[in-house]
Amino acid sequence: MKSIVNLILVLSIACGALYVTNPDQEAFSLFLSDYVQTELADDTPGETALGKKLRKGLGDLAAVAGREVTEREDLYIASIYRLDILNKHYTFVGVAGQFFLVEKTEE
Repeated sequence: MKSIVNLILVLSIACGALYVTNPDQEAFSLFLSDYVQTELADDTPGETALGKKLRKGLGDLAAVAGREVTEREDLYIASIYRLDILNKHYTFVGVAGQFFLVEKTEE
């Protein structure tokens, strides 16, 4: 009986921590800006200073646009973000203040 109570207590604490750290739309926009900049950097080795500024600008633009076109499903302890851009579908999971790409498909 005591082990069941302890298990319930541990699960309650874990769920509470996940609920508190469930990332919101603003956190996803910041993540999206960094994600776009990283994806663009992977495509351009030997990038110039102008290229870095352009990449940062595109990342910031993606963050602003992402607020408008991202669908968020709040699961209380995690969130699912769906984004369709340029015939590509992205699905991210936000949990414990982190984001993970779980699906990327081209139409």
